Amino acid sequence: MKKPIAAAALLGTLALAACSTPQRLQPQPQPAGMPQITPTKRITVVGSEVILPDGTRAPMDATGGFLLPNGERVLRDARGALVLPNGNRCLPDGQGYVCP
Repeated sequence: MKKPIAAAALLGTLALAACSTPQRLQPQPQPAGMPQITPTKRITVVGSEVILPDGTRAPMDATGGFLLPNGERVLRDARGALVLPNGNRCLPDGQGYVCP
């Protein structure tokens, strides 16, 4: 007698679940304190040259740094990152460098 009651309860639960309308997920607004994601720029290494985000090519020097078209020098630090003239660091990623 317990099996028919359990089966009826299960069927009733399934019937109620089938009748409910699914709720759609709405995108949640980002909290004010969260940093916004900024697009990154890439410096690609091809042989002994680097390709800058605008497509300009520059030869790398012996230290791994290079000169920008405006004459400013990009240095390579001890950890392998590039240090831009404005102080930003471009981190190596295996295909080149990712810059902020």
